[in-house]
Amino acid sequence: MSTITTAVQPSITSTEAKLELMILNSQTNQLDWVDMATLLHSRGAPLELVTRTEDLWEKTKIIAGKVVNIGRVIIMKIWEFIKANPHMIIGAILGAAFGALVGMIPFIGPLLAPIAMTIGMLNGHRLDKIAEGQRVQYSIIEDLITVAKRFFRLIADIFLALRDEYFANGFSS
Repeated sequence: MSTITTAVQPSITSTEAKLELMILNSQTNQLDWVDMATLLHSRGAPLELVTRTEDLWEKTKIIAGKVVNIGRVIIMKIWEFIKANPHMIIGAILGAAFGALVGMIPFIGPLLAPIAMTIGMLNGHRLDKIAEGQRVQYSIIEDLITVAKRFFRLIADIFLALRDEYFANGFSS
């Protein structure tokens, strides 16, 4: 009996991934937490979310022998994603609000709440696609895949390209 394994291949090499990660890290060195917190709060992010984000902001990892501000890189990429997909974010927020209301329905509310948020996010994503001049096909699976690809593309490529190094050297903080 043979086992077939399929590995996801990165679209960049390990060397390119290291370079890209170091460039992202150098860009984050110019960022200040107070400025980022002010920006997030002024754009309507709840103060509790901003406060919890500070823990992520401070996270660092040693990657390729260098200290990388991985939390800052993640927050920077999330912020870029929010700026590039404003309708999706608004849809997710509205979906979350509606999901909270639906969640109060006894028995079935907790099952329906995540669906409400997903529907809001996907409709916002479709509005973003229309604003970019793309064709919308109203396929939930297709939309979920394109959302994930948009959000995780660069970060996933970097970590996929560096995975062998991670497994060889282990993670360190």
